[in-house]
Amino acid sequence: MIKIGTQERYLIIFALLLVCVMILASAGLGVLKQNEDESGIEAFTDGSDDGSSESSEITAAIPIPGEDVPSSSINTSYEQNPEPMNESAIEPVSDQSNANSDKVTLTVSGSLEYVSPEEMSRMSDVIIIGTVKEVLPSKWNTGDGQIPNDDIYELEWYDIYTDVVINVDEYLKNPLSEKEVIVRTLGGEKDIISIVVEDEASFNPGEKVFLYLKKDTWPNTMSNGPEHFVVTGVSQGKFTLTEDGRAIHFGESFTLDELLETV
Repeated sequence: MIKIGTQERYLIIFALLLVCVMILASAGLGVLKQNEDESGIEAFTDGSDDGSSESSEITAAIPIPGEDVPSSSINTSYEQNPEPMNESAIEPVSDQSNANSDKVTLTVSGSLEYVSPEEMSRMSDVIIIGTVKEVLPSKWNTGDGQIPNDDIYELEWYDIYTDVVINVDEYLKNPLSEKEVIVRTLGGEKDIISIVVEDEASFNPGEKVFLYLKKDTWPNTMSNGPEHFVVTGVSQGKFTLTEDGRAIHFGESFTLDELLETV
């Protein structure tokens, strides 16, 4: 019988343990590779579509004129237009977009720093109570008013603007001689492009409003079209007035007297 010393015993045990570790490691790598293959197939399946729409997302820091907006995200989606458009009416934006079938929507969202009614009153050039007369057709923010020839990924969120005509019922600060004022909002729909700026104020014809307004100082829009104002605090300076004397925005409700006290 061969006698095995203590040292040889330890070496044999160590060798057996090493073999076991290698076997387990090999089995684990096989399972991991199988999972990766299955995940790849699943991801490929989830990412497929029927060819009717495409979408991509771009994140960037985008300043909203005159306001403190730390960050915004642009989500660009392509929606198939069920009805063909007149090819001679518009020019294609880019190779990625077919003017006959595709509609491009850019949605801009961001976070706004809260501005109180008292602060907006100090910041505003004009404060009015009025009624929305008309929401004018959206326009391109270009020198000739025509659709840009840029690639859709080069379009800026302020390339389309929409003017709103307000019948002034009462001037509360710095009264003007005009019975109507124009309020400009960024975004809108023009040709095959729709730009939605979530933090912009929205208006409906016939709506009774309390507005904190300031002059447009944004270089890209201030010189376009007629004299106009923008809502102070982006959408925060627009309140919808109700028949029971309330002023509402962002789910908050004030009395009209509370807003009048800020002027």
